[in-house]
Amino acid sequence: MKTISLFNLKGGCGKTTSVINLGYLLGQKIKGKVLYIDCDMQSNLTNSLMEYDLDRPCIYHLFTDEKEAKDVIYQVSDNIDIIPSSLLMATIEPRLAGMYGREFILKRKLEAVADDYEYCIIDCSPSFSIVTTNALVVTDDIFIPVQTEYYAVDGVHLLEETLEYISKSLGINKDITLLFATLHDVRNNINNLQYDNLKVSFGEKFMDTYIRKNIALVESPIFKQSIFEYKPKSNGAEDYLNLFKEIESKGGF
Repeated sequence: MKTISLFNLKGGCGKTTSVINLGYLLGQKIKGKVLYIDCDMQSNLTNSLMEYDLDRPCIYHLFTDEKEAKDVIYQVSDNIDIIPSSLLMATIEPRLAGMYGREFILKRKLEAVADDYEYCIIDCSPSFSIVTTNALVVTDDIFIPVQTEYYAVDGVHLLEETLEYISKSLGINKDITLLFATLHDVRNNINNLQYDNLKVSFGEKFMDTYIRKNIALVESPIFKQSIFEYKPKSNGAEDYLNLFKEIESKGGF
């Protein structure tokens, strides 16, 4: 099972939207299955694909050792499953404080289901926490969606420092695999300037394809659908298809 995490310390950058739509395309292409994991207490990925249910066993119960992975996996479609999150995750840090090996809980729990999936895609929390560390530990590739706004480059450099700290403290090697621009407005000079700055700063790691601002991308989670199911002819669908193809051509999938 190849694991990809979408990570950014800034919220609202399109992580969840990218998980859903890149994951959908990946699920259409491969013969195996895709597992989504929602590691964010805001549960945007979960709520974009499932009905709200605070009583549902979720990733919180995985981390607290109350459940095994198979007990918190739910079917989204024929070839996509999810480990959901909930607001219970807001209380997880105190539960894990002082626990030996707490950075490797998710890695250990996923071993039991790894052979059932070809890919795992994790929606990380926009914070540096034990849960985020767990996600990055188990991750093979790290994708960074980044808004083309004024402080975008500085924010990504902070991500690099965070990954360097995790790598040194845990004795593992984690680095950014690729970055791509989201919520991009080609009519906005600042957006275009920051796009160019990101390209200069990160070179081949920064994808040429950008995701434009598109109202259909905002609407589709309301109907628990990917953009390709909701409005397949929209700009959002066109952009994510082009991004998927570029990532694929560069060995990201």
